[in-house]
Amino acid sequence: MQLLAIILYNASGEKRVLDFKPGALNIVTGESQTGKSALLDIVEYCLGRDSLQMPIGPITETVVWYAALLKLGAGRAFVARPAPRPGKSSTQLGTLRFGTALEPLELGELEADMDSSAIREQLGRRIGIEENLHEPPAGAVRSAVEAHLGHATLLCLQRQSEIANRNLLFHRQGEQGMAQTLKDTLPYFLGAVPRDQALRRAQLTAAKRELRTAESNYRRAEEASQLAGATLAALWREAFTLGMVDNPEQPDRLSAIAALQAAVVGGPMTPTADGEREAVSAVRAMQLERERDDLRDQLRAVGSEREILLQQQDSEVGFVGAVRTQAARLTSLHLLGLDGGDNQALATCGFCGSELSDPDPAVAELDRSLRGLSEQLQGIETARPARRAALTSLDGRAADLRGRLRGVEVALRSLTSSAEVTAQLAADTQLSFTRGRIHATLAVLPGGSNEELERFKQLFEFAAERVRGLEAELDPAEEREQLTSRLVAISQDMTRWANDLELEHGGGNVRLDLSRLTVVADTEQGPAPLFRIGSGENWVGYHLIAHLALHRYFVRQGRPVPRILMLDQPTQVWYRSDVDQSSGAPSDDSDREAVNRLFQLIHDVVSELAPDLQVIVCDHANLDEDWFQNSVVHNWRHGSKLIPQSWITRSLDI
Repeated sequence: MQLLAIILYNASGEKRVLDFKPGALNIVTGESQTGKSALLDIVEYCLGRDSLQMPIGPITETVVWYAALLKLGAGRAFVARPAPRPGKSSTQLGTLRFGTALEPLELGELEADMDSSAIREQLGRRIGIEENLHEPPAGAVRSAVEAHLGHATLLCLQRQSEIANRNLLFHRQGEQGMAQTLKDTLPYFLGAVPRDQALRRAQLTAAKRELRTAESNYRRAEEASQLAGATLAALWREAFTLGMVDNPEQPDRLSAIAALQAAVVGGPMTPTADGEREAVSAVRAMQLERERDDLRDQLRAVGSEREILLQQQDSEVGFVGAVRTQAARLTSLHLLGLDGGDNQALATCGFCGSELSDPDPAVAELDRSLRGLSEQLQGIETARPARRAALTSLDGRAADLRGRLRGVEVALRSLTSSAEVTAQLAADTQLSFTRGRIHATLAVLPGGSNEELERFKQLFEFAAERVRGLEAELDPAEEREQLTSRLVAISQDMTRWANDLELEHGGGNVRLDLSRLTVVADTEQGPAPLFRIGSGENWVGYHLIAHLALHRYFVRQGRPVPRILMLDQPTQVWYRSDVDQSSGAPSDDSDREAVNRLFQLIHDVVSELAPDLQVIVCDHANLDEDWFQNSVVHNWRHGSKLIPQSWITRSLDI
């Protein structure tokens, strides 16, 4: 996207058309108060900003519509925005047209049929801004942001108050929330995030939703399976105690359910005499109680073993710390070149030469102590995996014992409650009651086989693996590495051009610091951010090389940023007097050389990238160089201004 023309309309339908050359350096030179700075505000307004920023005066009093004719590849776009209503400073209305041979429309053809967000979206799609979304880190209070044309425009404009500002590098950076927005969207425009990032984030969101569903289904199936297993185990033991089944060991779930259903329907599978059945039930109930007591003893034993291992683990922490401290002290023997070969105790002080009443240990003894401590540490480290494995095994064994104990206790409680209810009933009625209760319990027993539980588990694991894969593709660490790589390439251009412009600290490495949104020059005394570098000439120079380097990268990498760079009054620090501003040439020789270097750099970069970059400079400068004069598209001196005098006169008459 490049600018072909700016068009202004007055209430009478007259047009003021300002043509610009695409793919070239365009210089608008002139005296003060001729409207040069308003061009940047008009372009930003036409590219979708809601508020019109130019000061109240002849422009706002005479212009009723602002428009821009844009070059989009082989086609064109015409965008027009009405002036805000009286007393207002903003509007969201506008119009947008696309075509291959568009020319500025007449005032009567303009109609506000679109809002500013739609203008930004459609123009952004035409220059290649795809769906994207930057999600802030977990816990951040700010919302996700999608980069659009408005954010790209921030990289294309430099106001007069910004280009010589040592604290602000980018357009509108000082506005509330704008610095963070720049930090969030710049990685996308630099290409440090995947082109299909938005699609992948949408896929990740959907995958996480599927994972939650799969995990919920699996957990419910697992809980149902555990509940069904415990209930079935209790029913089986109760049926065995009552003589309804012969085998004390429960088979697999399906076989156990089938056997219990057969016992309920087909009658008892043990001796049918009432006395024999009661005797068998009593014996088996006693066996069930003994099994319960045995399981409790085993569970207590497992708990004791686990407690011992945990106590060992806690007690060794202090021991390991003490041993490591002592070993670290003795390790200093190696720094002195002592290898343990000296077996003689040291009876003389090494500092004063006096005899010691208690000789120091020999080097060999110290070395043996060090080796012994090292072996102890190695033994502890070797034992730790075995202890962790033992704890895991004990936890599994305890869980199994608790499950078996729960089944036995449920069976005993069921037998006791049944006996209390049926104590006054006849033997046949008691058996029928027990059959009915078991039948009712089987009817509400949670279904699901082991195969079904395994299927839910596989679905859960597949969903978790998909989430991990998508998260790896959107790894923030990878994004930071990609961003650093691109900033290094931009830094090379900045370093070279800082040296060409003879900027302070320009002899070293110069780079962009996106965490602070500033330029940093690396010096022998350490990094020097822009706000710690003196002189307005340096501030302007560093702003210029930063934006030229960014746009050179955007062009070479085909990034979706408008191929426009607008600079307002970049030479303001050299034009200190009204005479200099009027003539367009600084009176001081050193100032003329600095201004010439500045424009020469812009001209060289644009020529190198032609026809893919357009730079528009609004300035007082009017140098005698041929290449400079060939770049001048508008010269507003001797009464020539942005707004014709006839428009102002007609407005006063009205």
